[in-house]
Amino acid sequence: MSAALVVRRARVDEIFPLRHAVLRPGRPVTYSVYSEDEGAVHIGAWDDGELVGCATVFPDPWAGSAPPGPPPDPAAWRLRGMAVDPSRQGGGIGGLVLAAAVDAATEAGAPMLWANARVAALRFYSRHGWTAVGEEFITADTGLTHVAIVLSLGDARM
Repeated sequence: MSAALVVRRARVDEIFPLRHAVLRPGRPVTYSVYSEDEGAVHIGAWDDGELVGCATVFPDPWAGSAPPGPPPDPAAWRLRGMAVDPSRQGGGIGGLVLAAAVDAATEAGAPMLWANARVAALRFYSRHGWTAVGEEFITADTGLTHVAIVLSLGDARM
């Protein structure tokens, strides 16, 4: 990471190109548009003016999971579109973007965050205090194996 790295709230049009390129390559652009984008908080990371990381958080009730997972929570927020330029992964950018996303949800009063994480990213989320709950599943828009993950914002360990 360079000293010029800036992590800040962003407009969806600022982060959309990276979100699509990393998370839905080769898919139609519409696969990267979320119905919640308009009211969401978007986070971007720029290194010397180049977008290298992004995430989106927004209110979305947690439906609950079988014990020991958390029960339903109508006030929960959801993390989506977490992406770091593949050439920059492993350098701490994702952790900074994730921390900013957690901060945004916490500032909004969310009691918890949840996401459908790619199984390949579970170690990353686990290092930041997230817990996998439930069974693995394949998403239709990516064809990749995911699992639900949760983070209680009362004990977020960033």
